[in-house]
Amino acid sequence: MTDPVIVEVTIAAPVADVWRALRDPDQIRRWHGWDYDGIEHEIAEIYVTGAKASENDLTLDTGAGRFELEPLTETTTRVTVTRAAPAGQDGWHGIYDEINEGWLSFTQQLRFYLERHSGEERRTLHVDHQVPIPEGEPWFSSEHQTGVLLGDFGLLTVAHGRTIVSTYGLDDEAFDRRAAHLQ
Repeated sequence: MTDPVIVEVTIAAPVADVWRALRDPDQIRRWHGWDYDGIEHEIAEIYVTGAKASENDLTLDTGAGRFELEPLTETTTRVTVTRAAPAGQDGWHGIYDEINEGWLSFTQQLRFYLERHSGEERRTLHVDHQVPIPEGEPWFSSEHQTGVLLGDFGLLTVAHGRTIVSTYGLDDEAFDRRAAHLQ
């Protein structure tokens, strides 16, 4: 039996670009998670030293999830993340899991990075509470998360008990203004 799909996203980027974004720590830093003192160690642990990668098969197994890339066209790639279901379960239906929710957030952040800000440096805001979802262009929605575009500079993700904002191109003053609104 194959592991159930927990995330499937189509990204408007060539498969080579998506693969590079999953394997190069400098690029991973531009989309994975949020800024904190241990992020470099986390990236190395998940995507480099702790991962099994096959460029031929376009798969990356992190131990906590398996990424599979499929080129749909020359400029679009399907990213599928699968993960073994809990013991005694056929799938994840009806089960809330922080790791699955993290993969959803991070895969959407990867999509935002590659489609809107490829190659750009990122700064993030992270708070341990949910903020009201602002007006904005919807980016994604699931049972436990909502992602909204903040103009062209950011992606706000409101998840169970947390809010993440990935920003690109903001100067210090603009970034600080955004951070003040989240506290």
